[in-house]
Amino acid sequence: MPRHTENMRALREILTGLTRETAWPQKNEVSRNIDIAMSHVAWTPAVGATATDAAARCFEVLQIVSRASSGAEKRAVAIRDGLAAIDELERVLDASA
Repeated sequence: MPRHTENMRALREILTGLTRETAWPQKNEVSRNIDIAMSHVAWTPAVGATATDAAARCFEVLQIVSRASSGAEKRAVAIRDGLAAIDELERVLDASA
């Protein structure tokens, strides 16, 4: 099992367990898990670009979920998008491992 798999699992757990109150404080954990996952593979432009995209999409999830004005459907769509970004990052990391 690649070493970055644990970090991808942790990111999925973070996104699927978010509440309005806990969302934004998770930003440091999101960054930390992406950084650690990247440290297990050789850096390439594809790894860097995909990690940057995943981080941006995950931060967008955190913002949407933390807003009082975001409805359940909007939160669900955002979380699905964040999970898709994590899946893509894991594919790129797997290919680089």
